[in-house]
Amino acid sequence: MSSPFDPNNPRSAAGAPDPLNQAQSLLHTVGKGVFWVVIVRGILAILLGILLLAAPAAMAAAAGILIGAWLVVDGVLTVMNANSARKNGLSWGWELAAGIAYILAGLIIAIAPVSFALISGVFILWMMAIGMLIRGIFSLASASFKGWSKLLGAIDVIFAIIMAVVLFSSPAAALMALVWIIGIYTIVFGAFLIIMAIMARRQARPTAA
Repeated sequence: MSSPFDPNNPRSAAGAPDPLNQAQSLLHTVGKGVFWVVIVRGILAILLGILLLAAPAAMAAAAGILIGAWLVVDGVLTVMNANSARKNGLSWGWELAAGIAYILAGLIIAIAPVSFALISGVFILWMMAIGMLIRGIFSLASASFKGWSKLLGAIDVIFAIIMAVVLFSSPAAALMALVWIIGIYTIVFGAFLIIMAIMARRQARPTAA
């Protein structure tokens, strides 16, 4: 009995998705209906990447202010909900405390957005370093990983140690490197979207004709 996943099975070949056909279908769809949407997304991604590279402190401040404002608004709504629960004889103490905590945290973040971005960014980098270190140690210690898996585990450990040293010596430099990586990635991603939209548009023109 032939398996449905057997490439020699005609039913499998007919029912299995073809990556090339899927890519052509995606390009055709982009070219027919969402050309300008993809172009705008690409332009916005490139602009975001440029802003991250040109003014990382300003972008960090803007992100911190937005997060702080959101926490303040959410805290006010939580306090209002706690007050409504109190009037209806429901439990409201913990909800009121949470709302006040949200408001205070939001105000602190909005007042010092760059410091918040630095602390949160360094925390994320530390989590990445610890995760890479644990994954690398497990890969090296596991008997089921061999060859390239062992090499990748050693690379994880080495990069985790390097990241930890940089974070200890200069956390601001490590965070700046992360911002640069994100900025370059968004620029490349935006350029890819624009190129894909233009290619799809060109492929869709003969079909429309």
